[in-house]
Amino acid sequence: MSNVYQHKPLTPLRRTLARFSLSETAKYAKLTLGLWIGFAVPSLLGFPDAAVPLAGSAMLTLALGSSISAARSYFHKRVLSNVVAMPLGTLLIWLTAPDLWLGALLLPLVIFSVVALRPSLFQMTSVTVPMTLVLYTGEHIPLLEQRLIGVVLGMLLGFIIQQVAFPPDHGYWANTLVNDGNEQSAGILTQLAAGKLDKAQIKPSATALRTLSTNLKQAHLLLKTDIEQAWVSSHLKRNRARLPLFACYQETFDSLVNFLETMDTFHDQFAALDAPWREAFLARLARLVSVHRQLAEAADLRVERPPLAVPPLHMEELRQLVAELPGSSVFTSVYLGHLTGYGILLCRLSELHTA
Repeated sequence: MSNVYQHKPLTPLRRTLARFSLSETAKYAKLTLGLWIGFAVPSLLGFPDAAVPLAGSAMLTLALGSSISAARSYFHKRVLSNVVAMPLGTLLIWLTAPDLWLGALLLPLVIFSVVALRPSLFQMTSVTVPMTLVLYTGEHIPLLEQRLIGVVLGMLLGFIIQQVAFPPDHGYWANTLVNDGNEQSAGILTQLAAGKLDKAQIKPSATALRTLSTNLKQAHLLLKTDIEQAWVSSHLKRNRARLPLFACYQETFDSLVNFLETMDTFHDQFAALDAPWREAFLARLARLVSVHRQLAEAADLRVERPPLAVPPLHMEELRQLVAELPGSSVFTSVYLGHLTGYGILLCRLSELHTA
């Protein structure tokens, strides 16, 4: 099977669009489209009273749905909340008329009892608004119809805009974070392996890498949920096969954060270790960093390269590296554990890049 992670680099235009789709400006543009289209369509069709709720619902979908899947989820919950709450509330007002106080007393009990049956299907913040509107509209059916039509069509419009107009390219974000994380981690570990790393650099480097790893985890999750729940857009198809790769790189960066934090906390103990053991440890670390750089080149999709013909690191080689460097004390065992964990993740990445 050919390497599924290889594809041609994005054209400058598609790269620009991918970056724009993740920006705040793209969010503002989609909110503006939601307002313009949501207000214009019903007004031009002769239903000006439905324009405001339709435009408002479209913008709510876009504002609260930061991804395609989030917009779809909010669409489902808010529509269901309104479709259930408003008819039930209106029926209750009818049955208790003209005693509005009795309807107001029973309204939350009835609605929240229904919500309690299937809480996962309802948006609580969306349930309370139609409950309040029911007290205002009472028996005015046209107002009820406008509300329901505005919510349903407005939410659908917002979801379509999120899907079609600049859908967030979380795969591009994840690829960018992988490239940045590889550059940061390989750079700091190269200095460490060469014995040129100042202790003052370790903690800031670990903090920066942890932030990057957290962002990569979020990008991976957003891409995964979009693929599972939403219509599959071209940018989702392009990065679907890289999901396991993003997860493994995120785990690798987390592992290196722990390694750097250990090095920062027990730096003096590491410096006090037997010199030959420490030199052998750093030499093996340099070997793993060399493998990491090869994998980083394979992961970088900004430049078209042939796929890796063979994995740059095998488990057997890692076992030999570790076996030749036994842990004779608590601290040697700790550092050896970090080295082994880093190597195991690089073996996994090697397999993914040559699968």
